[in-house]
Amino acid sequence: MQDDPLDHAIAERPAPRRSFSREWAALLFGVVSFIVAQLIVVTLHYRATRLDHETQEIKLARELYGEFYLQEKSYLQIAGAIESCQKLYKNDGGSFGHVAINEYLGFFSDLGLFMQRGALSEELVGHFFGAFIVEAYEYPEIKSYIDRTRKNFHQPEAFAEFETVAKAIESDPRFAPLVTLAKTMCANQPEGNPSP
Repeated sequence: MQDDPLDHAIAERPAPRRSFSREWAALLFGVVSFIVAQLIVVTLHYRATRLDHETQEIKLARELYGEFYLQEKSYLQIAGAIESCQKLYKNDGGSFGHVAINEYLGFFSDLGLFMQRGALSEELVGHFFGAFIVEAYEYPEIKSYIDRTRKNFHQPEAFAEFETVAKAIESDPRFAPLVTLAKTMCANQPEGNPSP
């Protein structure tokens, strides 16, 4: 039998599938490498962004903490009066005027707003201000003051963010004993006069 030149030419020709497979393998390797590199970049960016947010959040919380403890503000005096079950509002026989009490409750309202917008976590608000918020929220005169302000000044949403942050903090199990104590510690205190 004689060799057919056509058979010989076919046998000598390189197999196209092997080089085709190598090209596809190289392309697939390139695509997978690109995707992995992009995932690493996105992950690093996400971590850096999260770390920056956490750093900014702690910085804001510490600045607010510093503001709360300023001697020029009456926040600590109001907190002390609440803890001692003393009268707050001047018209009710206390030491603090409308502006001071509004600033105190407004401070906590700001915390609630910052928390709702994601600038402060509930954990940090609780850590720095939880006890003050719970005691103020459960204080009978504060409850009466908020009710009177809403009614007398036709502002049904007055101090709504304060209530939001207070409810969030009170739902935290770490504050359960304090909530129980705060609900009863000044229960005999009269709520005050009918007008702010």
